[in-house]
Amino acid sequence: MIRLPRFCFAVLMSVMSVSSLTSTAAGSGLNEIEAEGGKWARYYESEDLDGLMTLYVDDAVVALHGQPALFGKQAIRDYFSARLGKAESTFELNYEVRETHGPIAYIISQYWLKAVDKQSGEVFLDAGRSLLVYKKEGGAWKIAADIDQSTPDVSWPSPNGLH
Repeated sequence: MIRLPRFCFAVLMSVMSVSSLTSTAAGSGLNEIEAEGGKWARYYESEDLDGLMTLYVDDAVVALHGQPALFGKQAIRDYFSARLGKAESTFELNYEVRETHGPIAYIISQYWLKAVDKQSGEVFLDAGRSLLVYKKEGGAWKIAADIDQSTPDVSWPSPNGLH
């Protein structure tokens, strides 16, 4: 059995205890977490591994569909360093839920990814949902858990025309 760090367990329990999936967070916390939402995609699109890594807490967990879970910043860095720069990537995001609860926040979004291999020109399309769980650390929001999955109700084409 895989054991998640205690913090991730607490985060998951906090998320599960939310009674509805509507955005009920108060002003500034919600605005701050909305601002964080697109940073990951921007760093990935610009192939900025160091920038991407600034978004994660040291003991973050990343679980991408079809991949083994990654535990800790070094494992996350190793995974993305082998992938960044190999394709021209573009994301489209549709935020469905954004909530803050004290020092914990999360964003659930629909995503569409288009990646064009820089050598072969092969096009890869991916779509699904992501859950980003944030922890307030040193006054800044950092990703504690990053989970992506394919879902049958999020598919191509994207709603805003990414193709």
